Amino acid sequence: MRSKIILIVIFVLVTGVVYGEDKSEQSEVYQLGEISVSPGRFSIGESSPSLYIIPKSQMDKLPLIDNDIYRVVQNLPGVVSDDFSARFSLRGGDRNEITVRLDGMELFDPYHLQDFGGAISIIDLGIVRQADLFTGGFPAEYGDAMSGILDITSGSEVIDKIKGNAGIDLINASMIINAPIFNSSLLTSIRTGYIDLLMGLMQSDEIFKPKYYDVYNKFIHNISPSDLLSVYVLYAGDSDLIDRIGLEDDIESDYKNGMIWGRWNHLINDKSYWNSYVFFGKANRDKKEGIDGKDIRSASYFGLKDEISYGISKDINIKSGFRWQFATADYDYYLNKNDVITSVNTNVDGWDMNGYVQSEWNINKWLASNVGLRFLYQNFGGYYSIMPRIALAFRPSNNITFRSAYGKYDQPVQVINLPVEEGVDSPKPLEKATHYVLSAEYMPKSNFLIKTEAYYKQSDNLIGRIINYGRKERYFISPKSGTAKGIELYINQSPLPRLSYGLGYALSKSDVKTDTETIPRDYDRRHSFTLNVDYAVLVDGWINLIWRYHSGDPYTKSWYEKVGDKWEKKYGTPNSDRLPPYHSLDVRFTKNYQFKKWSLNFYFQIMNLYNRKNVHEYSFSEMTDAEGNVYYQKNTEGFLPILPTLGLNVQF
Repeated sequence: MRSKIILIVIFVLVTGVVYGEDKSEQSEVYQLGEISVSPGRFSIGESSPSLYIIPKSQMDKLPLIDNDIYRVVQNLPGVVSDDFSARFSLRGGDRNEITVRLDGMELFDPYHLQDFGGAISIIDLGIVRQADLFTGGFPAEYGDAMSGILDITSGSEVIDKIKGNAGIDLINASMIINAPIFNSSLLTSIRTGYIDLLMGLMQSDEIFKPKYYDVYNKFIHNISPSDLLSVYVLYAGDSDLIDRIGLEDDIESDYKNGMIWGRWNHLINDKSYWNSYVFFGKANRDKKEGIDGKDIRSASYFGLKDEISYGISKDINIKSGFRWQFATADYDYYLNKNDVITSVNTNVDGWDMNGYVQSEWNINKWLASNVGLRFLYQNFGGYYSIMPRIALAFRPSNNITFRSAYGKYDQPVQVINLPVEEGVDSPKPLEKATHYVLSAEYMPKSNFLIKTEAYYKQSDNLIGRIINYGRKERYFISPKSGTAKGIELYINQSPLPRLSYGLGYALSKSDVKTDTETIPRDYDRRHSFTLNVDYAVLVDGWINLIWRYHSGDPYTKSWYEKVGDKWEKKYGTPNSDRLPPYHSLDVRFTKNYQFKKWSLNFYFQIMNLYNRKNVHEYSFSEMTDAEGNVYYQKNTEGFLPILPTLGLNVQF
């Protein structure tokens, strides 16, 4: 129980993380999440039927656990998440079926506090200018992920004076500086957490010492009016010490994850451009668990990436890209859990390449298409795939748009993310998914959007990889294939100058087939509902609330039976039972004080305002009665209780 309390305390503290707000965006209080037309895409709108644009102005006012960009997107329909992890899944898929991109580059395992399930992302929300979430049916240019894409763009441009912001609270300190350097600019973000210092003040027989930090640098140089050179560095580190009574659950770990990449952007003409990347990354994990458990990993990779967008005419645009990567990894894994031994000791290496070509054609004023073909070859295992993707958009009037998409999405098991925790020590076939998506969008005016979307997703060659961390049993099932289907509704409106709201609902069903039966997938949520309300008060003040509801998640029922002189743990049918429904109300007040040369941003928020006792999981404790007889008591482990937090930062 104490470990659960400590985890909750971590989130109480982490919610105090503060971040900056770009002054140029302060006037965009009521900006809606409507689909926009951007350069290089056809004029009806995004050909993907599942793109939501999240404006910076809304990010900065949402009541969020740890003020995380990943938490922002978790309020959109089709996203399945929980209080304790920044990781999320899309439309019933697994959490590893999502690609995260930062400034055009795919990131590897971008999470802090891995021993707690990846509680925080390594991307400081303060550097984020825009985040686009693709929940299905996305074009060939966006990669091989089976479920979706989170595409993040950081803010920075060549400026003539220093800008920045700094924040501090009980456990976090952060600093963001954007400075001009001749005909260049340098954006630097530094964030560190010192949860361990506060843990040392708590009286407990158990010791918890989690630490983390991350650094992001972005250098931009204008070579010429047509050429822009950018260099990016992202580095994150974690260490953790969990010392409980006894040795079985002790953890000592150290994580390092770094990447550097460069991009040359060449503007061919006003309709065409070319991006060329070179990248290198390295990640290490050294984890000791229990008496003799260990998880030691070392991975490194480097590669090249090119993409070109060429406008043949004002109505036709051709895009093409190619990516090559070589990687090597060492794994030394051992875990003995309930007399089930998993042991892998291997060194693997290999290269893979992928590419795409796609055509964006604005056929006429009411019809547009995006037709693409993506290929993948993996030297590690010799697997390959060709993935066709097509999307159509039909706009019979200025305020109504219909969209459809079909595509193949084959995701490789890569050298650097081999699922050794499940005993895998060799190449595995590509995981496969097929998407079918239909959507309709109605926008009668600029401040009112209604969008509905239906989808059907087939998957095959599934390989489970994400462990649900907690006190419950680690219960693994090997899925073979599956289906997911659902309908989603999204409404966004600003009915009054000071008031805006967003409403999302999802009806979904996700199943997997095992060797013996068909069962609900781990993230099968039948009903999900989210309401977000933003109201401007006073001068430069805002109140924002989020109410969330979803039906109970599936779980495997377990109990203890006495067999002879021993107690044995028994299990029901996998994922055949449901937890109670979840609901919570989060409220935040944000106030900005503007001075001549600087500003102060303050917020106060309360998570789970009415203190709903939401159930995370069930566990058992071994007990002894007055006569000395041993029995097992069932415990209910909860999600976050009511949590008041606050934070501030200075912008200059």
